Amino acid sequence: MRKAHLAKTPPATPSRSDYNAFPSSPCSKSPSKRRAQPILYGVNGSVLSQRKLPTPIGQFGFLEQPQTDIGTSPSVPLEPNTDSLASSEIVSPSAPPTAHRQKRLAQTLRWQNDVLPTLIAPYMNYLRQSANLSKEVEVEAVPCTCMDAGQRVLDVVVVRFNKLQKLQLTICHCHPAAVQLIERGLFGSAPKEPTLAVDLHVLDFITRLFLRISPNNTAICNTIEDFLSSQGYQLRGKDPLRRRFSMALRWYNALQQATTSFVDSILDISRQELLEGAKPNLTLTSLLPGTSQPIEDRTGEHNHDRPSKRTRTEGVDPASLGRPSDYLRSRCPVCFGGKSEFTEGVIVCIDACFTQKHNKQPRDPKHTHPKSVFVSPEEVDTWRDFVEEIRPRRSSPAKHTPETEEDGFEGMMKVPKSVLDICQDSFTAADGNREKGSTQFFDSTALMALLCCHDRVLWLADMTTPGDRQHYVFALISKLFEELPSHYTVGILYDIACAVERSCVNWGFLDEYLPRITFAISVFHAFGHGWACQCVYHPRKCIGFGLSDGEGCERFWHSISKLIAYLRVCGHHIRLYTLDSQIQHADSESLAGFGTWLARKWKHAKTKWEGGQKDVLWSMWEPQVLREQWESQKHAATRPLPRKSCSAAKTAIEEALRLRKARDTLRDSIKNLENIIIDGASEPYEIAEAEMELPNLRERLDKVHKHLVSKERALGVEGKSQYNHLASSPFITDRMNARALKVRLRQRLQARKFERDRLERTFRRQLNKRKLHNHTEDSVKRRNHGIQSLAQQYNKLCEQMVNRISLGRAPANAIAPRPIPTKELFSLDVDDSIWDDIGLDDSEQTTDLPLWLVDEGVRMGIQGILLRDRCDEELQRLRYELKSLAEWHSEEWTIVNMAIATIQGIVAT
Repeated sequence: MRKAHLAKTPPATPSRSDYNAFPSSPCSKSPSKRRAQPILYGVNGSVLSQRKLPTPIGQFGFLEQPQTDIGTSPSVPLEPNTDSLASSEIVSPSAPPTAHRQKRLAQTLRWQNDVLPTLIAPYMNYLRQSANLSKEVEVEAVPCTCMDAGQRVLDVVVVRFNKLQKLQLTICHCHPAAVQLIERGLFGSAPKEPTLAVDLHVLDFITRLFLRISPNNTAICNTIEDFLSSQGYQLRGKDPLRRRFSMALRWYNALQQATTSFVDSILDISRQELLEGAKPNLTLTSLLPGTSQPIEDRTGEHNHDRPSKRTRTEGVDPASLGRPSDYLRSRCPVCFGGKSEFTEGVIVCIDACFTQKHNKQPRDPKHTHPKSVFVSPEEVDTWRDFVEEIRPRRSSPAKHTPETEEDGFEGMMKVPKSVLDICQDSFTAADGNREKGSTQFFDSTALMALLCCHDRVLWLADMTTPGDRQHYVFALISKLFEELPSHYTVGILYDIACAVERSCVNWGFLDEYLPRITFAISVFHAFGHGWACQCVYHPRKCIGFGLSDGEGCERFWHSISKLIAYLRVCGHHIRLYTLDSQIQHADSESLAGFGTWLARKWKHAKTKWEGGQKDVLWSMWEPQVLREQWESQKHAATRPLPRKSCSAAKTAIEEALRLRKARDTLRDSIKNLENIIIDGASEPYEIAEAEMELPNLRERLDKVHKHLVSKERALGVEGKSQYNHLASSPFITDRMNARALKVRLRQRLQARKFERDRLERTFRRQLNKRKLHNHTEDSVKRRNHGIQSLAQQYNKLCEQMVNRISLGRAPANAIAPRPIPTKELFSLDVDDSIWDDIGLDDSEQTTDLPLWLVDEGVRMGIQGILLRDRCDEELQRLRYELKSLAEWHSEEWTIVNMAIATIQGIVAT
């Protein structure tokens, strides 16, 4: 019983006449008969209704709105003879089966199963006759052959670019309205008896427009109405155009996709013939469209079978063909279209976008794109269950290495545990428990994409969790390897690739594919990782990645940012369909520009190669020596930390030195205040302030002195000797302070970079570029002064250390750290001096110093040889891609000619 009924008087008992049925009709003049709920359908088309009876209050076994299963069609569905509502309306699983819903479901099924398959042939014929809508086609009258007694005349309003027309059609069983309209270059708003038809030129224009802006049927229809009204045309009624125009546009796009799928099916037959050498037994009847299977899912519930999606050849494993599946070859012909594998493997990137959300709402009727790139939820759920079973979720963040535990490597990892723990703390995406989208308001919180190095989408995963979860990454990677031969290798660029590889090594995820995977971090997000992690995972330092930056996903998110508002409120399946359409459009544009892309990349790689070669020549060292020095530097950077208990003495000495410095500073401050009090020339207010501050400083000095004494007593004999030596060395003090300043400066710069990135993502789609620039600069400007001040202090200490070394006032073999140039302070490039600790580590004070540590020319040469090696890889990859594109084009051209010859032979016989 509902709360609203508690304050109401129980309804009166219905009278006997309330139970009487009466005829009703949507065309009735009586409002009560027009809005009445049908309860019985007669064989002659009559409909009987009954007045709404009050619900008995407090009586068990009755519901005010009975729950029914809308997944099954009504026994006698309403005939969808008229136009329905717009496609953006949703179907609620808990709502009663209204007449409108039954009519809408029946109309959807009629479009998909009955009408669209019969329109493919006349639509293709019209495109051929009109030269792809560039010429006018004269329609010849075709006499009726069915002799249908139910012939009737249908009045249709035609919407063209500059006028409205009235058209009369004589429709029958052999000449349905939809086919007659297509033959005239029109498309109706209803499957059987449309009252409105739109010119194909208008629909094609709006379709192309909505691929470049956010779809907005209301704005388009209002504009058309206003323009036609200015020409003297007017449509009568409330909202006379929007609903019917939206329905015509939706199903015209479905017809376009169905036609493309039909052509692809014929090409697939020729492709199978070319690969297997067996000529299929085809007839004209088997090739004619219209044999599609009925759609069983009628409620919009999940049904993830995609029979029309071009995947791998049925019954043929890609490993047996020695090449990727047909699906991958269609996704990117440059990466997967060649006849052989590139020696360095395939490069892909993965990223998630939490601005692509979808409001929680009941599901709309199913509307799947024939070339969908979405991974099915069942596959994602399978990986989620597997990950949660193998690695249960932690209720609290993982604890770091205890002080008594020795640092080291986990399995095959090349970065020690201490560095990975720091990366996990500093990088937001590494913490999957951090909520980025509320599941209380959104049923889809984000999108995760897998793209090739040419920014072409391979797969998308619809995310439903509040934050990043690694099972989405595993699902996308496993999907990729399922479509690749067993000898292919893959380079994967991801923001937190180190954390993903760590999970794979520790928990056995992707164990069958892990030997064929090389992980790397994307260039833009490398600043969130430590220097040791960058030495191993940065694509400019990692073999095989060329000049790939891993930011293809970011560029893809930017290209669909215009759809954020629309995709958040539209239906679930409409959202997926719109994304698939956008991706298909982007694929067609990038395919046409591959030649220009390859030429631009070749020129860029040659320019970079020349810059790297100059650095190598300037260093005056052989390339092999520079590569060996880089391996030595990488080994030193990724060296595990010693047992923390072993470095306790060093920590105690450093703490004692800090206390000693604080004690001296407090003594100087107290002495200055005492001089002010003693000086007779001091002002009265200065003496008063000094007398007020003096007791607090003396109290602090006493506490620091006692703490220092206790620390000095705790040191052993060796520690006291070392402490006395360090305390008397200003160079050691400057080095310790410089190391502390540099650590703090890195943290501040990383925090600033993360904040700037977050602000740009937030306001990128709301403000213009000028406002975005001003807002971002104002938000971080107040922090820039503090960062620059830290850099100036650090550079001043470096200058002091250089002077002490030149005057012989530094320990033997001491090295001065490099200052930080102001121009590279905020760039956070991988080769900037902000990352290295040269001259700041005690372990470097040895008798045999490596060249990369003491020779600036070697350091410059290492940067140059790494850049040159990556450019060589890029140029080699571009040569392969050019050859692959030519091989793919040659094969596709052969397949098209074979398909044409096959069709001509079938028609001739």
